[in-house]
Amino acid sequence: MAHSLYELAIRSHALKLLLGQLLLVVFMVLMTEFTSDHRSARSALLGGLIFLVPQFIFTKLSFLFMGKGKQLLTNSLMLFGYFCKFTLMILLFAVVLNHPQVDHFNLFITFTIVMFSQVFSLLRPLPAKAVTC
Repeated sequence: MAHSLYELAIRSHALKLLLGQLLLVVFMVLMTEFTSDHRSARSALLGGLIFLVPQFIFTKLSFLFMGKGKQLLTNSLMLFGYFCKFTLMILLFAVVLNHPQVDHFNLFITFTIVMFSQVFSLLRPLPAKAVTC
């Protein structure tokens, strides 16, 4: 499947955001491991994964089809991706929060920090689309 340079730039932008969030989760887990116990670090990892796994699925669905004439399909998949993302987050929280060995504070702190790291995607604008005449 051939992709335009703009499509590749958009996908690269989304991938960099996901990788940055993954590094943030790793950093949070390591800091929790060094300052607290293994249970808290595992809870921090779960909090980060509860955000990252649905976000990855949303990103894959959103950029599955791009290009001229595919706007309706792209928008439909993006809406379906949002539905999958929130449904999966709810399910993951329901499963993880019922486990007695989870430190809720570290789980929610890591989830919240990674969720708010989405704001940094706004600081770096999307690649500009070249206008052709």
